[in-house]
Amino acid sequence: MFLTGFIFASVVVYLICLSEDLLPLLGNAGVALGAGVMFGLITMLVQYVGLFMTGLHTGLFLGVAGIAIAYKWWVPSSVWPVVGILLASGLLLAILTLYFQKGLTILGTAISGGAIMSATLDYFIEKFLMVHWFGDRLKVVESDRPCWFSWMILGVWPFMVVVGSLTQWRITGRGIYHQQLVPSKKNRSVNLQRLRSREARAELRQKKYRYLYQVRTAHGDIISQVNMPVSDLRFTTVSQA
Repeated sequence: MFLTGFIFASVVVYLICLSEDLLPLLGNAGVALGAGVMFGLITMLVQYVGLFMTGLHTGLFLGVAGIAIAYKWWVPSSVWPVVGILLASGLLLAILTLYFQKGLTILGTAISGGAIMSATLDYFIEKFLMVHWFGDRLKVVESDRPCWFSWMILGVWPFMVVVGSLTQWRITGRGIYHQQLVPSKKNRSVNLQRLRSREARAELRQKKYRYLYQVRTAHGDIISQVNMPVSDLRFTTVSQA
């Protein structure tokens, strides 16, 4: 959740700072990192904000992939259809993630992680060649067709989506649900009842001890008299009379 908010806020703020051109390069990076850390903490601490942002990222990535695939049959006339598709897919997946939380969280984190790994390989090998190609698809600009090696780098994305989804589904996420970290109303009521029963037992035990103390201190030690021999008990009774 933290990385989802951090990446989204830092990228958006950095692009805004570059377009305004008010600060130097390091200043833009510092502002973007600060905004990313702050928004990342919000998405990590507020559950539904984190789920919404995870679903939004999932929808945006799927929208970008769908637009790139659709270029084989349909070329947008302007940028606005692309913006509409991205907004619709992002909001749709964000809302669905709020309903189907565990399944779409696993799928969304796998998609985001696979995209980051593929983009990282693309940067170190081809200096963001495939990233620029996807950007040209979104800006409706003609560009050269990538070679087979670029497609292999892009193939890391779906491969890591499958690996990440299976790993979380069968290993790391098995028997774990994120709502277990937040106690529900039912769990809180059960804990309250247990606490009250413990307090009641402790109070009953204290009352019993107080009663025994009062009995021991009232007109002689009655408890010790029970354990006395009969002759001593008779002598004590006569002396008291």
